[in-house]
Order: sequence, then structure tokens, then C-alpha cells
Amino acid sequence: MSRSPEPETLIDLAQDKIAVIDEAGRFRYLNAATRELLGFDPDELVGTDAFDLIHPDDVDRVRTVFESLVADGTRPDAPLEYRYRTADGDWVWFRTRVFPPAETDLDGYALSSRDITLEVESRRRLETIASTSPDVLWMFSADWTELLFVNGAAKSVFGIAPETLERRPRAFLEAVHPEDRADVECAMEQLSAGDPTNLEYRIGSPDGPATWVRVPARPVREDGEVVAVTGFARDVTDEYRRERQLTVMDNLLRHTIRNDMNIVDGTAERIVDRVDDAVSAAATATEGDDAVPADVDLAELAADLIDHAETVRRVADDLLTTAEKQRGVIDLLREHESPQPLRVAPLVERAVADAVDDANEAPADITVSCPDGTRAFTHPELDYAIAELIENAIEHAEGPATVEIEVTAPADRVEIAVRDDAPPIPPGERDPITDRWKMDDLRHTGGMGLWLVYWIADRSGGDLAFDAGPDGNEVTISVPDADGDPSFPAADRGPPPVSEVRPTAAEPDGGATAPAAGSKPVAAESGDTEAVGAETAVADPDDPDNRDATDCGPVADGKPIGGRESTADDDPDDPDDPDAAPVRREDRRGADRNPIDRSP
Repeated sequence: MSRSPEPETLIDLAQDKIAVIDEAGRFRYLNAATRELLGFDPDELVGTDAFDLIHPDDVDRVRTVFESLVADGTRPDAPLEYRYRTADGDWVWFRTRVFPPAETDLDGYALSSRDITLEVESRRRLETIASTSPDVLWMFSADWTELLFVNGAAKSVFGIAPETLERRPRAFLEAVHPEDRADVECAMEQLSAGDPTNLEYRIGSPDGPATWVRVPARPVREDGEVVAVTGFARDVTDEYRRERQLTVMDNLLRHTIRNDMNIVDGTAERIVDRVDDAVSAAATATEGDDAVPADVDLAELAADLIDHAETVRRVADDLLTTAEKQRGVIDLLREHESPQPLRVAPLVERAVADAVDDANEAPADITVSCPDGTRAFTHPELDYAIAELIENAIEHAEGPATVEIEVTAPADRVEIAVRDDAPPIPPGERDPITDRWKMDDLRHTGGMGLWLVYWIADRSGGDLAFDAGPDGNEVTISVPDADGDPSFPAADRGPPPVSEVRPTAAEPDGGATAPAAGSKPVAAESGDTEAVGAETAVADPDDPDNRDATDCGPVADGKPIGGRESTADDDPDDPDDPDAAPVRREDRRGADRNPIDRSP
């Protein structure tokens, strides 16, 4: 019968470092794996302090646990993980289990240490990926009662801290848009049943902006049983926004070209018919030796042809204007300029001036109430949105337009409300923008005006609300207050996406209405609203004595629209004012705009 091997021989064959230390932490014994793992000869370390080779960032934590073990004899529930220095100065990660003398009958504390360097490095790489990923990486138990993992992106995407999800794993449902919550709960049930899912839904409330997320998820199985569910949530708001923008541009362009080319085609057909009739009559008259056929009125023929030619020219001009406007909108959408703190008063003043310049001879009574010190965290081209709404209010008024522009700053928001007495903006114009139904070949808006307003406000992190009634419209742009809470989401990640809204409230869009050229009273007053009873003079851009005609707004009695002398602080292009509106770029709206269609 063979002799049993010596215990020390077996211990030396182990790949883990086995050591015994006394109460002071000095080595009494180390096995042969010490040489392989650390590069030290075991005998070289006997008598030295085991804590001297622990990494400085880990030594206090490990020593505290060991001293507690020595004090009460109870070993820690979990192994210790720490870094240990090798003979050549490198560091290895050890996972060490400590066994007190009461469990081993040894004269000291036994340590079993395993090299987990590769495991820790791999885990650290995964942790780095998870911590830097903008996607929400998550794992729950199969019944959704326990959070197994979630990264920090849950805070930025869902607005919920990981600690909250640890306490209440289903708390993320509270952030889901109410109209999408049932779909999310259904997908959760499918996952628990073992079926993979891929869902897109909104995060947010019906009254405010929402974030669109795409959430592919899979069940985790062990021995055929679902033990967990895992997946990630990706913010696809920008993708959703771009898809809507492309759809809108495509539908509007095809709709405009189709309608206008039908007019051109019909007009050309009438020209051909009219000329054919005249030629046929002339041929008949020639056979009868009549110089001019009795049934041909040359003056009437000429007038008809001129009228038809004018129709073709007008439609061609409209198409060119539409193409130019769409080019400007595309340029705007391609820009990556972020929202910035800007004074609102210069933006409103500039919007009114531009609207007045573009409105030709349509009369309007415009009043403005805007506190001088109000600053908004907004896209620099917000004035385009305001001017667009002002012009449309004037365009569609059934008589001289009455327009009120009021700027207020409630609760970390700046609201620019534009009220008019024009016919209500039809639901068919509002609904695509407010996401009540998607645009297609059968349902689409008639022009690009509201979309331009919407996109500018949306990029400012703003909301748009419509209140249309028999007495007129109120369109309100709401953007972050530059002097309010800096943690407002729009200031962090830019404009939120479209969300469905109540019947009286809509999505990000901008509003204001103002006078046209030749309009009557116009007032831009800081604070109280006041109408200035004076005719608005229109600057002539071709007048050589008017060098700044295209840059100046309307004036009354030699004063600016606001009825007050201009100062340096009122100059919207003042280079010394960091919050002034930037110098105007080429107008994105086109010379002759596609107005909002308010026909029934």
C-alpha cells in the first residue's frame, strides 16, 4: 500500500497562494505558488509584514477587515479583493478568503488568495463601457421584482436615479408616457414569458416634451428557464425628429409641385386651345377673303393670353420661392448650433421689423409687452419663428390685423405668446405638428410656415401650445429661462422630441403676430402694453439715403417701433453685448412665404 503524500507537497501543487499570518499580519508560511504569482521566494517573505505589499489605495480597507476578524473571530461574509505588489513592481489582483484559527486549528490565520487580474481587467472594461454609454443598460429578475444591473444613463434618459430603481424596480414605468405605458407593460410580460421584444415608446408627460427611446430586450435562460431579462434603452429622439423632418419636406414638396404643375398644365392647355381656336378662325376667314374673322376679338385674345402667361409666371415664382425656402430650412436643420442665453427683447423687435417689411401693404395694429431684462436659453434663430407667426396672422386676418405679443417668465421658462384676431388655425394644420397623426399623401399641411416655426422652437428645447377659437388664435412658444434652473433638461441635451398633446396644447413651435408694411399702431414696450398711434414707415431698400434699410425695423415719428429712443443696450447686434441676438444670416423664410392655410 502506497504512502499518503505529505500535506505540504499537496499545498505546493496548488495554483492559489496559500499563506499563514499571525495576529500582527506577519507571514509565517507561504506555499510554492508565491513564486509563480509574485516572483518572490516563499522563504524570502516569511517574517515580513503581509500588508506592506498591498496597494496603498487598498491597504486600509483590508487591514480594517483583518483587525475586525482578529478582534471577534468572525471572518468576513465575502472574499477580499485588492491589489498586491510583485517582485518586479507590477500589481496583481487577489481575491482572498481568510480562515481564523478556530476553523483550522492552525497557529495563525490562513489565507487562500487567487489571481483574478484578468477577471478584474475584463470587468473594469465592461464597467467603463457601461458607465460611458449613453444607452441605458439594464437587467432585471424574470418577474421584474429585483434590479440586477443598471448603468448611470438611467438618470439622463429616464430621469430616475439607479438607487431609486434598486428600491423600486418598476419605478421606470412612471416615466413612460401614459399613452405608451400599456404597450411597455405588455412587452414586459412577453419578456418574462421568454419572448424577445423590440419596442419604441416615449418618456414624458402629455403636457410637455417627450423623449423617444428604442428598447430591444431578451430573456436570459438557464436550463430552459427564464431567470432574468436584459436589454438596453437608446434615445432615438434625434432619429425620430430627422425622420419626421424628411417626411414633412417630402410631402410638402410633392404636394406643392403636384398642385402647381397641375395649374401650369391646365393653363398651358387653355393657351393652346385659345390659340388653336384663333388660328382655325383665321384660316376660315382667309378662305372667305376676310382680313379678320368676325368672331375673333384680337384684344380679348391678347388679354386672355397675357392673363394665362401671368398665371404661369406666378406659379413658377411660387415654385422657385418654395424651393428657396426649403433650401433655407434644410440649411437650418443641418446647423449644429446649440441653444445659448439671449435677450428676448431684441429677438422680438427684430421679428416685428421683419414681419412688417415682408407684409407689403396689409394694415396691422401690433402691441408688444416684453421686459427688457428677460433672457432665454434658445436657438439664435428664434426670431424667425416669431416673425413667421406674425406674418401669418397679418396674412389671414379678415380685416386690419390686431396682434398682441406678450413675453413672460414663469417658473424657469420664458413664454412668448402671440395673439391675433384671424380665423382659427385649422386642426389639419396643427395636428401633424402636434403628432396627432402622421403626414402622408392623404393628410398633410398646406405650407411650411408652421413647420419652420416648430423646428426652430424644438431646437431651442421649447414647447409650442395652440389655443384656437372663434375670436382668434394664441400661439405660445415656451423655452428655458437663461436665468432659471440650469439643470433644465433642454439646457443639457437640447430640444426634446415631439409628444402628443391635449386638444388645446401643442408641440414645440413658435408664435407671434405683428404688423405688415404700412401697418397702423405698433408698440414694442418693456413692461406695460401701449399702442403708438402713428403710421409705420416702410424702409426702402433701394433708397441710397437709407444705408441700413434692410436692417432696420419700422419707425414711427423718427423713433423705433417701441416708441422709445434707441440705446446701445437696445441694439440687437451690439458686439459688446454677449446676450444680444447675433447678426442676422440670410432669411430662411423666403421672400414670398408659403402661409399657413386657414381655409375651412
